[in-house]
Parts: sequence; structure tokens; C-alpha cells
Amino acid sequence: MSLSISPSVNSHLPVSPLSQQAAPTTAIWREPIDQLQPRELAQALQTYFDAMIDPRFGETITKESLQRVADGRPLNGVPPTQTQIEIAQEVLKRKDLFQQLDFTSGKDGKISRDDLATETGDFQYLSDRALITLVGKNFNEYGGGDTYVNFTELREAAGEQPSAKKFSPQARGVAQELLKRIELLDRLDIGVGFLGFAGKQDQRFDLRNVEYTRMHSSPQSRYPD
Repeated sequence: MSLSISPSVNSHLPVSPLSQQAAPTTAIWREPIDQLQPRELAQALQTYFDAMIDPRFGETITKESLQRVADGRPLNGVPPTQTQIEIAQEVLKRKDLFQQLDFTSGKDGKISRDDLATETGDFQYLSDRALITLVGKNFNEYGGGDTYVNFTELREAAGEQPSAKKFSPQARGVAQELLKRIELLDRLDIGVGFLGFAGKQDQRFDLRNVEYTRMHSSPQSRYPD
């Protein structure tokens, strides 16, 4: 399948890695690209995200846009660099990796900035919606199988209070970031109650609150401009 590129699209693509401000996780490789770990390859995609964007959709990478870069063909009028070509080729070669990265935003055949931030553990750059999605994914780990997760359990997961439980790096990082977003945490706490009215603010939440908050949260990632 070939890309249909609108002649009106003329965004600038970098010929060298983006600055630290534009790419929070700076990819520095000591190994050949074909020997990079999945997390390192995701960091590489973060660094060159703008050069891989599919102009038909905006702010997402598709297999078609990766293939075009891998073939050395311009996406937006600027030829890809050799490093960008090799990164695209490697991602396409690892068929399971694309599916692994295409997760947080909903298995839609597109890799978003949220997908990459999830893989690299840069939870501070997740959109509110993506962060709440991961809260739902780790719900049972926080609550131990209970119907509710309370704020004490969330603080334990974040390492702010002692706990006998062991938490995965993702569960810990997501809890830490959620506790920093006070307004989002308050909305998750209140959620939705009987007949769709606002719920109680009682420092706990269930999966219904998680889904309600996710659906009513911003999908805009928090990468620096």
C-alpha cells in the first residue's frame, strides 16, 4: 500500500536528532540499531517521531509511513536520514514490536506518542487519558483483587508509604504520576455514581470510575512543545 501524500503538507523534518526539549528521552546508541532492546528502539522512535509521522493521520506513526521511511522516500518533502531509515527498517523487521507499541491508544494500527511513553516509562509525558488507561491495566495490582483501590494503596504502590506488596515498574511509575496530577486524581475519586450523577469523594475508586474518567480525559500527550 502506498501513501497518498498531499502536496500541501510541508512540515519540516529533522536531519539530526531532535533537541532534548522536543524529545524528552534522548536516544544515544552504543550498539548497532539491529541490536537495540525494544525500549531503546522505542526511544529512537521518540527521538525521530516527527520524521516518521503519517501525514494522512497526524501525530501517529503507521506501518505505511515506516515503510516509506525504510525505503528512503520522503514523507513530507525531506528525505529521511540514514539513521531514520535504519530505525524504520528495524521496527518493521520486528513484527511483534509494532503490535507491542500499538497498545495504549487502543490497538488501532498506529503508534502514538502515548504508546512510546508507555514503553519507555516516561509516564510524565502521558496524556491524562493514557495515564488513566494504565491505572485500569494495573488496577488489580494496586487493589489486590478488591472492588476498590483506595488512596493508601495508591501511595504504597508509588513508594510513598511502606508496603509488603511488590509492584511492577509500570504500576509504580503510573501511581507516582497519578498522585502528582491532583485535579485528575480528584476526578477519578469522584467518578460517576447512581444514575450517572457525580459520585462521592471518598479517596477510593473502582473500575467504573476508571472508565468514566478515561472517557472524559484529554488525549493530548504532555511532551514539551
